[in-house]
Amino acid sequence: MLIRGEDSAINLPSTLTEEEKWHYDLFGYLVLRQVVLPTEVNQMLEIANEWFAQPETAPEPVNVTQNEYSGVLNNVQYGDRIFERLSLNEKVLRVVMGLMWNRPRLFNCALVLQKQRPVAEGEKEKLHRDTSGFEFPDGFQNPHNDYQAGNGQIYSNYVNTAITLVDVPIDNGFMCIPGTHKSRIKLPTTLDIDNEWAPAITFELKAGDCLVFSSRLMHGAKFWKVDDPRRVVFNRYQFSFYFNENYNLPIEAHRDRISVDQYELESIQRSEKGFAKRILKKLEDGEELC
Repeated sequence: MLIRGEDSAINLPSTLTEEEKWHYDLFGYLVLRQVVLPTEVNQMLEIANEWFAQPETAPEPVNVTQNEYSGVLNNVQYGDRIFERLSLNEKVLRVVMGLMWNRPRLFNCALVLQKQRPVAEGEKEKLHRDTSGFEFPDGFQNPHNDYQAGNGQIYSNYVNTAITLVDVPIDNGFMCIPGTHKSRIKLPTTLDIDNEWAPAITFELKAGDCLVFSSRLMHGAKFWKVDDPRRVVFNRYQFSFYFNENYNLPIEAHRDRISVDQYELESIQRSEKGFAKRILKKLEDGEELC
């Protein structure tokens, strides 16, 4: 029986499988395979390539920043509805909902481009945790970036999803040190990403795959070694009940460029949102998510 009290998570059924809960609690990430169709991936690549090549063609409020080796398309979900469908992807949202008690809020959406670049001898990739703009002192728990698990439930109030638009060979792209989302000890300055104590790992991904990970996870990006640039869409979610990390979303002046569901996804709301209720109903009825 589903219990949907507005302000309670008591006995709240999780949209995650028991295997997914165990894996996420242990490692801090999940890999979802082929959540986007190849035709949609190709369409997104065409649009993104045009906006990077001709920034003036990107509609407001899409913001284009780039240099010789990297680039970012911020607010990409307002540029074309196909990007909006990534943040509302039901297969991804099922997992995000399971990590934050069915109340996700999208507070950032960006398409990131990464190219090959010359690497200085001895230069190492960097790892970080997302801090919400304020670094809490040692011994303090950041309420904006929290992870807890108990009684068969997970509460991860800041979750990142990364949907790759290109194939990613091993030793490229996203990297992380599994399990560090639960660590309360800072990574010692004597250790780098290749340390034998807790080495960083990478993932072999196909275009259309999605990584869901805790923002508390020590993570970063490996140097890109592929001729074709890396292009990945990051959607960042927080617990909608009371968190508002980005006051810029939703963008009221361009509300007409997004759907009602997207507007609701970007808004703070204490109760379950309409799209979440529809996903829960589909799961109850055994329907396939899209």
